[in-house]
Amino acid sequence: MIRVGALMSALAFGAVAWADPPAAAPSSDQDKVQGYWKPLQCDYEGKAMMPTDIMKQVTVVFDKDQYHLYFKDSKLDKDGKPIIFRLALASIQFDPSTTPKSITFEFAEGPLKGKKSHGIYELAGNQLKMCYCTTDKPKPTKFESPANSGHFLETWARQVK
Repeated sequence: MIRVGALMSALAFGAVAWADPPAAAPSSDQDKVQGYWKPLQCDYEGKAMMPTDIMKQVTVVFDKDQYHLYFKDSKLDKDGKPIIFRLALASIQFDPSTTPKSITFEFAEGPLKGKKSHGIYELAGNQLKMCYCTTDKPKPTKFESPANSGHFLETWARQVK
C-alpha cells in the first residue's frame, strides 16, 4: 500500500513538473492592446466623425505591430455575407517612456502609404484613448482635438470574444 501511495505521489509530481507553465501576462502596451476594439468616441477637430449607428460598424484590430481599421457595411454580398472594407493598414509603435505615452502609425497602403502620424495614448484596462494628428501636423500634447488642429481624439473599448 505504501508503494502505491509513493507511486501516485511520484506520478502527480511528474505531471505538475512537466505541465506547461502558465502564460505570461502581457508585458508591454503593444502586447496589451492585441485584439478587437470598437469605438466609443471618434472626433476630428472637435466634431464627431460619424453618427453612433455608423460607429457600431467600425472595428480596429491590433495584430502584433499592425493596426487594421475595418468598416462592416450594412449591405450583404451576393452570398448573403457582410461586406467588410479595410479602411486603413498601418504599422504601429507604442512608446510608454514619454509623458504622455506616444504612439506612431506608419501607413502601409493607400494614399498615405509611407507617411507617419504621431500621437499620444492612454491605456486603462479595456479602454484605449488616442489623440493623433494628420500626417502633416505636429503631435498633440493633450487629449484634445480643437478646431483647425488636425487632431483626432478617439476612445476605444476592447471587444471580448
